[in-house]
Amino acid sequence: MWHHGRKIINALFKKRTTSPAVRVEFESKIQADSDRSDIRVFEAPLSAEQYGDYEQGTGTAAQEKESRRLIDIAKSEGLFIPKRDWQKFGDRKRLPSGESIVYLNEQETVITKIRNPFAKAIIKSLHAQDAIYEHLIHNILFPSTHYSFIGISEDIDGVRIIVQQKYITDQYQTPTQRKIDNYLSSGLDLHVEDRYYYANDYIAVTDVSADGDNVLTDGESLYFIDPIIKFKKPAVEVLDHYYKLLK
Repeated sequence: MWHHGRKIINALFKKRTTSPAVRVEFESKIQADSDRSDIRVFEAPLSAEQYGDYEQGTGTAAQEKESRRLIDIAKSEGLFIPKRDWQKFGDRKRLPSGESIVYLNEQETVITKIRNPFAKAIIKSLHAQDAIYEHLIHNILFPSTHYSFIGISEDIDGVRIIVQQKYITDQYQTPTQRKIDNYLSSGLDLHVEDRYYYANDYIAVTDVSADGDNVLTDGESLYFIDPIIKFKKPAVEVLDHYYKLLK
């Protein structure tokens, strides 16, 4: 279901020859196009002025407006899944999560996340109309934990974005912080912005500490389950930047 090629990151990001080669999985351009097409009906053009006004783009009023816009489009396009149908995704898991209700299917192969896109909006400095793009950036950077867009739902406090992810067994181990650091810095060309963030001019990634269980390894590959990705630029600009690096 997920077909991702392995790339040598030195070739893509033109790293210094003195840096050790880090083998990183990137999403293929074909898969990225497919992911984008899944949410195309929800895309809305934004002016530079909207992004320049923090409160206009990230305040409660903006989130409520975007929630209603996404729900209305989903209902008109046959992409709305009512809350009463969530149980069809499997057994609800009592996992600690600040933004998702999680279900695991009977075969324990697929995780479904009923995600509140605005639950961590302050941490992400998330512009309301960038919420629909979050999983696309994740997929480009971390395709081994690819999210498939399933649909839109609603709870008492607003919109829910439903995505599915291949279940990563809890038998995998937590990698060392050195391996995580090497992957993000030498691999994804992110620098340490502060103690918890790895960043460049487009994004910042956090919640990837070896002290937690959000990054796992099978001894060869690293699996970033659900890192927090902060947009430093409008999501469409971030997507354009990374899309140019795909093969």
